[in-house]
Amino acid sequence: MGRYYTGDIEGKFMFGVQGSDAGERFGAVESNVISYSVSRRCYDDIVKELKSIEKSGCLERAEAIMREGYEPKSHFAQTPERRDLEDYADYRMGMKIKQWFDDNPKEDYLSFEAEC
Repeated sequence: MGRYYTGDIEGKFMFGVQGSDAGERFGAVESNVISYSVSRRCYDDIVKELKSIEKSGCLERAEAIMREGYEPKSHFAQTPERRDLEDYADYRMGMKIKQWFDDNPKEDYLSFEAEC
């Protein structure tokens, strides 16, 4: 069970943690069918956001949380642990977006659709 995103990049949203709008953090623009596109012009901002996430220390904390087994009290409760997991999940998506642009230097736009 879970929600997926497909298109130029593909993956599964982290269950109970990551919102369908995670791509907006990296410049994706939502349409009325939750189709996203990211412009290559956002590349520097994508790299900057990824570095910000890396510097926050949340990746290491999230990996430790997952090793210990995370049981959310509520899908809506905002705790430091949940925020670290959200950032971790978003980081994975942001890395896919960056890698796609790195692998497709002649493409100006990346597109994907997200299940809600």
